[in-house]
Amino acid sequence: MMSAPVAPVTARHRALRRVALACLAQFYFTAVFFIAIPLGLLWWSERQLALRRDIWTAVGLLVVLGANVLVVRLIGEFVRRGRGTQVPLDPPREMVIAGAYGRTRNPMYLAYVLTILGEALIAHWWGIALYAFVFWGVFHAYVVWREEPLLVARFGDSYRRYAATVPRWLGFRNRS
Repeated sequence: MMSAPVAPVTARHRALRRVALACLAQFYFTAVFFIAIPLGLLWWSERQLALRRDIWTAVGLLVVLGANVLVVRLIGEFVRRGRGTQVPLDPPREMVIAGAYGRTRNPMYLAYVLTILGEALIAHWWGIALYAFVFWGVFHAYVVWREEPLLVARFGDSYRRYAATVPRWLGFRNRS
């Protein structure tokens, strides 16, 4: 019996695999950090999630929606311009410095924090806002001690120049 010929893996196939990996990772990340943990905090505090019809809920919904649209766009930038994903198993092969990355080196992490702050507005509970600040603190430590040294090792002087001109967090120039 002859086996069917195997089609070569094209750049398009690799890009589709990257998109699938990025989407799967983002789905898992979202399920854990933006759904399970905030709902767990509500349950632990014995609070009920009741969507109210008020301005805070509306603003919270808009913040969550806007932050998630930004995350989707940023994932697209990683795949298209960076030829990789936000997933450490398939990091970008090229630096992505356009768009939101021209204003802050960490727009995806900022979008994640905005998502949680939006959820705090929706839930009308400061405990979720506190979780957002803890979440940001953990990401800040990760960025400073793990991610930035890896980026310097991967991209060298290009990343150093980028870090010298673009703030780590929006509007705040940091020593890198």
